[in-house]
Amino acid sequence: CRCSVKEKQSVVSFTQRSHLCGDLRAHHVGETVVLCGWLQYHRLSGAFIVLRDWCGLVQLLIPDSKIPECRDLPLESVLEVKGQVILRPKGQENKMMPTGDVELLVDDITVLNTCTPNLPFEVRNFNQVKEFLRIKHRYLELRLPNLQRVLRLRSKFVMAVRQFLANENDFVEVETPTLFRRTPGGAREFIVPTHIPGKFYSLPQSPQQFKQLLMVGGLDRYFQIARCYRDESTKPDRQPEFTQIDLEMSFVTQNSIILLVEKMLEKAWPEECGHVSVPFPRMSYHEAMTQYGCDKPDLRFDWQIVEVDPSHFTSCPPVFQPYLTSSGSTIQAIRIPQACKHLSNKDIEFIKEAIFKDLRFNVKLVTCKLKDNGKWGSGLDQYLDDNRQKINTFLSAEPSDLLVLVAGQNLLPHTILGQVRLKFADVLESKG
Repeated sequence: CRCSVKEKQSVVSFTQRSHLCGDLRAHHVGETVVLCGWLQYHRLSGAFIVLRDWCGLVQLLIPDSKIPECRDLPLESVLEVKGQVILRPKGQENKMMPTGDVELLVDDITVLNTCTPNLPFEVRNFNQVKEFLRIKHRYLELRLPNLQRVLRLRSKFVMAVRQFLANENDFVEVETPTLFRRTPGGAREFIVPTHIPGKFYSLPQSPQQFKQLLMVGGLDRYFQIARCYRDESTKPDRQPEFTQIDLEMSFVTQNSIILLVEKMLEKAWPEECGHVSVPFPRMSYHEAMTQYGCDKPDLRFDWQIVEVDPSHFTSCPPVFQPYLTSSGSTIQAIRIPQACKHLSNKDIEFIKEAIFKDLRFNVKLVTCKLKDNGKWGSGLDQYLDDNRQKINTFLSAEPSDLLVLVAGQNLLPHTILGQVRLKFADVLESKG
């Protein structure tokens, strides 16, 4: 538990416990405390119990007179215990636990709620349970420390955002309606029927119209932690229901909004997630599309698209010629480092099929494996000759790299290579 002393005092206020399980340390020795939590597991036929709450674990030493009533308690039963904090015997400390230097000598134990003996799965970090079972019994999964941490981290971040916007910069938080009329355009909307035949509401895709009304009404600065709804298939970055920090300001420029968001994230970003450095890198739409083939590139890996001038070849390969006849046509390439060591021909063909499954662009895609002698493992090598070293240096190509070349018009080759970039990254990541 990483709570400050002030935070720890607040989380036990107005409750019947005096401390959290993860609070106890050697300086608490001799104190009488009251703890509440869930039974994590027994040890030595009930002589020891480990109690858990959201803050951590602590070991309870059960007196002989109380062992019979504790021995058969099911795991995850809810307990309230009162006792004295003592040091563990020398040599029995558990350095893997923050509370491993102490234990609680129990004076009184109350069973607040007895758990059913056979749970769908055990509440353990190391216990890998199928997703279907975890979702079905979400109340159990929520007890896992990782999910507790994520929810508390999110709450802390949202409160810091509110502090920055409302208290430090005079934004007004306004809750806008979630039942609205249909607004054609954009994503599909969820329909909410009413008891009146033919009448219905729509859930808003975003509070766009509402915040524009607020600006026209002279509110000047608005924000909301807004729920948005879009009746579309789930994507990695989009779900049917999601939350966004919604902002609107009057009398500002584009740069003003960028500076505001940078400052907000700098102030609100949780310390445990690392430091946020400002200003953020900026990239134009043209740079994003020409270098990464996407208007929201994944910059965790720096595979960039480069243009291959036909002069790199002794003559233009016939496979590309039909796609280079119109103005604005180019050959673009991307290098997938060391892909040949990890991907089979079948893997490469599978990725190519997946890319062109939903895309019907008039382009030509060719893959080339780079051999140990620097030659290209495709029919294109015969068009390189003395230029081979020059183009390999230009592409920073090394043996076992995979080169993907696409010929087409305008930004079509870049768009295809943007998909190539992401697909190959996903497959290589799945292979470790």
